[in-house]
Amino acid sequence: MKNKSIYILSFIALCIGIYSFYDLGNTPNNDIPQGLTAGAMKRFVFHDQKIPATDAVFHDATGNEVNFSDFKGKVILVNLWATWCAPCVKEMPDLNELQKSLGSEKFEVVLISQNSDGIESSLDFIKEKNITNLDTYIDSKRNVARSLKTNSLPTSLLIDADGFEVGRLIGPAEWNSGDAQALINYFILKQATTS
Repeated sequence: MKNKSIYILSFIALCIGIYSFYDLGNTPNNDIPQGLTAGAMKRFVFHDQKIPATDAVFHDATGNEVNFSDFKGKVILVNLWATWCAPCVKEMPDLNELQKSLGSEKFEVVLISQNSDGIESSLDFIKEKNITNLDTYIDSKRNVARSLKTNSLPTSLLIDADGFEVGRLIGPAEWNSGDAQALINYFILKQATTS
């Protein structure tokens, strides 16, 4: 009976160990600390190596052309979204609060609407939903999405201050969570120590 109890306890300990390892997330890039993809960021996938951000053009509210090189020098979280996308709508308040908490000359949430009817519906949505900390850009021809090889909305990409995509998360996320802030702060602090 004593041996059976030891086996059961050993099995439980093994299961807890496996779960803990899984819960820490998997960061294949050796430069990234283990655990940054924990909890709310468990689905965030780091690239094995940094990828230059796309140079595809999108537009601001006044029709001016913009691309990711315009943000060089700051870490950006790019969020591809649309007003008709229910998961996009659900995560928008979190993105708004993330910008409120961390937004600065070192970090910005960059919304890029995929609405095909122009930017007006996206601007109306942001106003109606009281998204006061964010502006939106428009990519009605989906040039950015195509160049990033993504068909899913929402898709969020983290681009470092040097203009490299370090990873992405497909689907909605709790962007105002401590896990998300830890992930983003890691890259903000990393940039500060290399500048």
